[in-house]
Order: sequence, then C-alpha cells, then structure tokens
Amino acid sequence: MSRSRKSAVRKYHDRVAPRYDDSYGDAYWQWHDTLTWQYLKPFLPKDMSAAVLDLGCGTGKWGAKLAKSGYAVTSVDISPRMLDQARLKIDAQSPSRETLFVHADLCDLSDLTTGHYALAVAFGDPIGCSQSPPKAMKQIRRALTRDGILVATFDNRLAGIDYYLSKGNPALLQRYLRDGKTNWLTKDADERFPIHTFTPGDVVTLVEKSGFELLDMVGKTVLPMRHYRELLETPEARRTWARIERQLARKPAGMGRASHLQVACRAVKKGRR
Repeated sequence: MSRSRKSAVRKYHDRVAPRYDDSYGDAYWQWHDTLTWQYLKPFLPKDMSAAVLDLGCGTGKWGAKLAKSGYAVTSVDISPRMLDQARLKIDAQSPSRETLFVHADLCDLSDLTTGHYALAVAFGDPIGCSQSPPKAMKQIRRALTRDGILVATFDNRLAGIDYYLSKGNPALLQRYLRDGKTNWLTKDADERFPIHTFTPGDVVTLVEKSGFELLDMVGKTVLPMRHYRELLETPEARRTWARIERQLARKPAGMGRASHLQVACRAVKKGRR
C-alpha cells in the first residue's frame, strides 16, 4: 500500500475506533449481522481446534463471535486503535482459546504463519480497501490451509450509481463504471482512501485468479432496509424481512441491487486447478 493511502486508511480508522460501534448497533445492523452469520455458518470449521483469521477486524465484532464459538482467533487490522478495541472486546469475554492481534496491511501478511488457518473472514470490505485486491487475495491464500475457506464482502459497483448521479456529471459516472474506483466519503481529505468496487463477475474473476474456487455468493442486502429501519424494530419483523431477503440474495437480479456481495471460496490445492 502506498504511504499516502496507508496513512489515510489508518488515520480514519484510528480516529473513529473509540466510537465506531456506536454507528452499528441499531435494529438494521442487528438484522444485517444476523444475515452475515447465517451465510457464514455453513463454512465454519468442524474442527474446533482450527485457527481462524479475522481480517480487517475493526473493533472485533466477528473475532469476538468466533472466539466465543470456541475457535483460536487471530485478529488483523491496519489500525492500531481498532486492534486495541478488538482486544478489549475479546478479552472481556474470557475466550477459552488463545487470541492473537496482528497489526498488518492485507497486502503484506508475512507475519502470519503460512498454511495455518482453516478459515479467514474479511467483513466490511477490507480487501477492496487495500491497494491491490489481487495481492491481498494471494496473501490470504498463502495463510490458509489446503482447502482453507475465505468468506469476504466486497462493495457492489452498481450500488454506487445513485451517488454519481447526484453529482450530475456523466463523465464521472462513466469513469466509475469503467474502473470501479471510488473513495471513502469523509470531510477530511487526508482520510479519503480509495476503494475498489466489484460486479459479481469481477468477484468471480478475482477469486479464481487468486487460487480459490467459488463456493457461494449472495447479495447483502438486497432489500434496502437501512432506509426502512422502522420496519425492523421487533425480532418477529426482522425474521420476516430476513426470510424475504434470503429468497432474493442469490438471484442475479437481486445481487445487482445489493449494496455488497458476500462470497465464500475455497483455496485450491496445487495441481488441482
């Protein structure tokens, strides 16, 4: 990652780390996170002694859930202050297995043991926020066991169309649709790090060229419930809307209107491709 890009990513996440969870605790995010876990569960290692990675761990939401489930978790983030928050969250639940915290860029995971991890999760689109998603994917592939699983989310390119329409500049929209590059929207220009966005086809190409085979892809979320939070106030309502969401999530048209794409892929054994 270039120094300016790394600085922007780190500066933003270091600044927001202490209050980051305040933005992700309402009924919408409860609904969203339940869907994320449901899509992840089929790919959890059956061997509870397996080592797992939480990449771009942020404040440790998923690392804490995996540690509570009994796995040995290594949390990785480019932001030291995010790692501090993750450590507090995970240590507070007294995990039964050792938990580790690694300060690293996804494009350089050389501090991780090669071929050691049965599962890596990368939620919140950290691969797309790296300088080179193909390089990040290959670094993750190196860290996984033979047949290790990566479950990750990516920003869906089509979800950005409305933002560029609001700018009223067709040239900007055409460029965005062509290269899929945008920036994190924040007032401080020093924190506007670039983001790579993807179509479903782009994700398939990235997965396959990085030494993985695609196992699953869903749109998340297809229903724009962040604009209808009032419909998610009760557990029963969240379950009802989740059933409809799951009916749409794997349909190609549904993926097209989803804000993100969640993918599960398996590391391909050498010689099997």
